[in-house]
Amino acid sequence: MSKRKTSVNPRKRPAQARSRATVEAIMQSATYILTKVGWEGLTTNAIAEKAGVNIGSLYQFFPNKEAIIAELQRRHAAATQTELLQTLEILPQQRSLRDALLLIVEGIITEHRIAPAMHKAIHEELPGSVRHINDDKQKLHMLFSEALKPFMANVPDPELSVYLMGVALHAIVHTVTADRPDLLEQQSLVTEIVTLFENYLSRSGTLAILNSEAGNLIQH
Repeated sequence: MSKRKTSVNPRKRPAQARSRATVEAIMQSATYILTKVGWEGLTTNAIAEKAGVNIGSLYQFFPNKEAIIAELQRRHAAATQTELLQTLEILPQQRSLRDALLLIVEGIITEHRIAPAMHKAIHEELPGSVRHINDDKQKLHMLFSEALKPFMANVPDPELSVYLMGVALHAIVHTVTADRPDLLEQQSLVTEIVTLFENYLSRSGTLAILNSEAGNLIQH
């Protein structure tokens, strides 16, 4: 017999003000428990008790704790995407590659300053099967690639470079959030990350030739 897949979709969306208040209380309680206790302590009963709502009221909106966390991550992903799209709009107006990168990196780090414990919990506590997958990542990478192209110098594959930059930025910021959240408040973190990517996206002609030749050797 095949194992039934756990649903991570809400049962219904709140329509009335009272229902919306209940859902908000559930979201806040889940965030608190996840960050203070961890995934193992996160149960629907604990969430309902912390939120001050009846367990039946919780189940009216969410079938399980996975659905609650999926909703938390959906909200986080939507907020992040909104910020990135706003950044994209003003990116072409920047004077230099460094200015463009400052805009991107400062936006990402500022977003993680808001609730570092929540970000840490998502990446350290949640099982991989529960983590929200953002289907718009590829589209965003392409948009950022196009926006950054005019600032790049001697980058043979802009789309690949922006993709790798995104992977590296994600890894750096989330590792710092987990290990050294105090660094999120320091401007030096932004400066170091920007310097790293500036050198990556603006290369000397000699380096570009060497990279191209190395690529040709690997293909053959």
